[in-house]
Formats: sequence, structure tokens, C-alpha cells
Amino acid sequence: MDARQFLDRLCHRHGVGRDFGRKLVPLVEKAMAAKEEKRRRILEMVERSVVEEARRAARDRWGTGYEDWRALRTVASVLHGWEPPGWFDDWTASGPTDGGES
Repeated sequence: MDARQFLDRLCHRHGVGRDFGRKLVPLVEKAMAAKEEKRRRILEMVERSVVEEARRAARDRWGTGYEDWRALRTVASVLHGWEPPGWFDDWTASGPTDGGES
């Protein structure tokens, strides 16, 4: 497998655009030509870069920090199975009151 194929697969696996991977082609080419231990270290570094780019893109995509998004997903998963009590239907049909109306 050549450097471009390796990066295409790596970027696809982590949901990163090919443009990001193309910047790393020279580094991966050097890794492919290096001895085994050096190759392994360089390719690990490249993969960490791709993973970090995926995290950065996810933060940008949602406009919030990763922790905020994770909290929102947790709350949504709890509420997804929630059955509101009967009075809630009445409240939402007439709207909330401030308690001062007769």
C-alpha cells in the first residue's frame, strides 16, 4: 500500500477530509522507507494527528466544546424514553400561567 492509500483509509476511518491527509503524504512516504521501529513511531504520530483533526472538526461542526456535546447527548438519551405526566399535556395546551390569573 502506498502513502496516499494509507492516508485515504486512515482519514476515512476517522471521518477526516482527504485534504488533511494530503498534507501528511511526504511524512508517510518517509515512514514507509524507514526501518520498522521508526516507521511504527512515525505512523503512530500520523494517526494521532488525524484523530486530533477529527476531534477539532467535531468541535467546529457543533459549535460547542466536546464536553458540552457529550452532556447534551446524555440528557437527550435520558429524555428520549420519558413519558410526561398527564398534567403536562394540559399545561402545554394552555401555556404556562404566572399564578396570578383567576
